[in-house]
Amino acid sequence: MRKLARPNLFFLFFVTLTIGIVVLLAAAFWDYTQDDVFITYVYSRNIAEGKGFVFNPGERVQGTTTPLYTLFMAGVYQFTSDLLHAGNLLSVFFLLITCGLVISLMRRYLSIYGRAAIAITLAASPLVYVSFGMETLFYSAVLMFGFWLWEKNRRREAMWVAAALTWIRADGVILGATLWLLALWEAWQTPSPHRWQNIPWKLGLIYLAGIAPWFVFAWTYFGTPLPNTFSAKQEIFGGLSFLADGVGWWRSLYGNNPLALFAVPLIGLGAWRAVVHPRLRPLASWAALYSAGYTALNVTTFWYYTPLLVVFIGLAALGGEWIARRLILSGFRRHRVAGGALALVLISSGLAIMSAKDYAVPPPRVTTYRLLGEWIEKNTHPDETILVGDVGIMGYHARRRTIDSPGLIVADMHYKQDGYAVAKYKPDYVVATQYWTWGKLIGQDWFRYHYTPLAQFSTSGDDFSPMTVYRRRLPIEPPQQIIQGFDLPLSCPVRLNSNDRLPDETRARLISPEGEVLVETSHPFLWNQYPAPQVPAPEVLIDQIALPLTVRPGVYAWEMECDQIVSGDIEVLPIDQAPGYTSSPSAQWKNFARLRGVAFPEGFEMWSGGSLDVMLHWEALGAAQQDYSVFVHLLDANGHLAAQNDGYPRDGLRPTTNWQTGEMIVDIRRISLPADLPEGKYTLVIGWYDWRTGDRLSVIDGDDSLRLPFAIRNRWPGGSGLPFVKGADTRISLGTF
Repeated sequence: MRKLARPNLFFLFFVTLTIGIVVLLAAAFWDYTQDDVFITYVYSRNIAEGKGFVFNPGERVQGTTTPLYTLFMAGVYQFTSDLLHAGNLLSVFFLLITCGLVISLMRRYLSIYGRAAIAITLAASPLVYVSFGMETLFYSAVLMFGFWLWEKNRRREAMWVAAALTWIRADGVILGATLWLLALWEAWQTPSPHRWQNIPWKLGLIYLAGIAPWFVFAWTYFGTPLPNTFSAKQEIFGGLSFLADGVGWWRSLYGNNPLALFAVPLIGLGAWRAVVHPRLRPLASWAALYSAGYTALNVTTFWYYTPLLVVFIGLAALGGEWIARRLILSGFRRHRVAGGALALVLISSGLAIMSAKDYAVPPPRVTTYRLLGEWIEKNTHPDETILVGDVGIMGYHARRRTIDSPGLIVADMHYKQDGYAVAKYKPDYVVATQYWTWGKLIGQDWFRYHYTPLAQFSTSGDDFSPMTVYRRRLPIEPPQQIIQGFDLPLSCPVRLNSNDRLPDETRARLISPEGEVLVETSHPFLWNQYPAPQVPAPEVLIDQIALPLTVRPGVYAWEMECDQIVSGDIEVLPIDQAPGYTSSPSAQWKNFARLRGVAFPEGFEMWSGGSLDVMLHWEALGAAQQDYSVFVHLLDANGHLAAQNDGYPRDGLRPTTNWQTGEMIVDIRRISLPADLPEGKYTLVIGWYDWRTGDRLSVIDGDDSLRLPFAIRNRWPGGSGLPFVKGADTRISLGTF
């Protein structure tokens, strides 16, 4: 009994220490999350709410890679809608299960010191905790359960577990293949005149029977057995990125820990020792096949390395203990060396804990994403569509039909490009961040032609900030009536089959009742945003054009041509019938301009970081002697300038030197608002000035400007309002990968 007391006390000590480390780091990572996990949570919520296995209700696209975890979290949603913390709590549970299974698996092959080293190292590993909330630790626990069953010679049960692992993630097929190939090898090595009769067909059939229900359902429900993310996240045989990035992740997460270098040769030695022990062969074989598979797929997201880490830790312990037993003959010395090695493991684990805490706080962009999603849910119509780059957190909180430019949840995204996605789908709102290629996209003329900024969000320290919500300017369906001076939005649908060439140009014209072409405009088809001259698969593409209506009120015909001609009629209404039109106080500048009225096409409310449209209705009193610029200034309650828009009328199309007496000029000015514009009421002043000297023109019998009698309310969308300042926050974040 005395001989058992010390090991039992030691076992109790390291189990308590392992649990303590897990609890400590789990508390630190309690609010941690990744954007991708919320893709799964949207599917889980929709399943729980009876909307189907979908991200967007009515669109059967398999955008999650983990069906079993999705179903599991759908059950959790029945008890709590806080899936973030529920998922993190479950990660704690699965981590402890994984530790217990590894310890039990190695019971016959390692001393108590070796098993303690495995448990403590795994519990302190940063890579484990940055995978919190994902299916990763669920996957790791089931993977180790499969190895455990195989070691116990319960092979049929192990194959059922391999099938369950495939339900968790499709790469579970690697475990099924590993176990079946090992069984096949053992059967082939057995002396027999009829070796083919020894092939373990039953094990293979068990696995196929286990995975068949899901793949049959997926093929029937989604039209494909593979998740849509399979094509969106990988480039087959694209290089050795999985290995190269694995080294990069190791340096990021364990670079402060030189002791971790000792594990590298031990892993190889441990793999050899696992091959020597027939019941441990799946560990080394699976690790090799898993690494080869992901290297071929060229997938490098960090949570795909976590199950491999679990196996590598076990193999390193096998290799380390073999060295200790071979080189240290004395039992007394062996225990001393083992104790010293365990002390090094504790030091290494302490360094790992310090590294893990550097990642415990969620990236600031998580806050910005949530603000954006909640704002969209409160301030947009339920039938409207948003397009984003990172779809998880925003999509979860927005509860809108969502399109993601990487194509994770969209079935027919042929090119993973932001410009292509915007041009093809024409969403009602586009969320542009400082990530991906958004900065280049939103600066292009064609994007500004179609979208206008609505609100901007920032979180201090977020290098993805500012994030801007853009609203589509042109409705898809042409209106029957439109106000004089506004642009007429026209649309032309083009149906293309595989390998069809795109039209070269989109053209539109306005035709008088007498058949005269009054206005004509054109641009390249889709503004050359389609990445190829031919379509790779059937496409329905809609091009739009804004036809300026600088004509008198009346009924006109319009035509639009892309690969076909579409036409219709439009009634142009007088400017004073614009919604919210207000006649202006008498104001005249020299002998060329009189302000007749003002309207606000989007209303009297605006958002910080967005824009304000002001329509100015001018009556021409005659041609001016020179070209003057109009200014529209937004003033705060103290009369300070907050924002402005200056320039020639109608963006230079109607210079004052060619105005004709009696004609009406409608000039729509768009004022871009600062992201940090405080909430409150603002006023507008307008006037004219000589752009060469800066001198203002005086209103006859008045000041050099006119204050409009309107109160404009600015609303604060949320966040800090401050763009990211490089160097202000140097904390490392995995969210950039």
